[in-house]
Amino acid sequence: MPQGEIDISILKYRKEKRISQADFGRLVGVKQATVSNWESKKVIPSGKHLERIRELMDSQIPDGKPKSSSDELALLKELLSAKEEIIVHLKTTIDRIKEG
Repeated sequence: MPQGEIDISILKYRKEKRISQADFGRLVGVKQATVSNWESKKVIPSGKHLERIRELMDSQIPDGKPKSSSDELALLKELLSAKEEIIVHLKTTIDRIKEG
């Protein structure tokens, strides 16, 4: 996939998987703002990020369906893990504020 098409593919991928820019960013290892910049063609992903993006997207065939249910399950587990880490962090922060 040419780099110029990556921005469109990221948006398409996110919409198909129903994940936010922030969630996609966590999967790739960048902030939400970086994903936004990629999608708006302000910035092109670096080599290491481009490789990770391609890994995520390789779990799909052209029609957007996962190659296998295990690929889909792995992605969902990764997303769930990221969300669980955020929840734990938020709970800890809330507890600190209450104690403060």
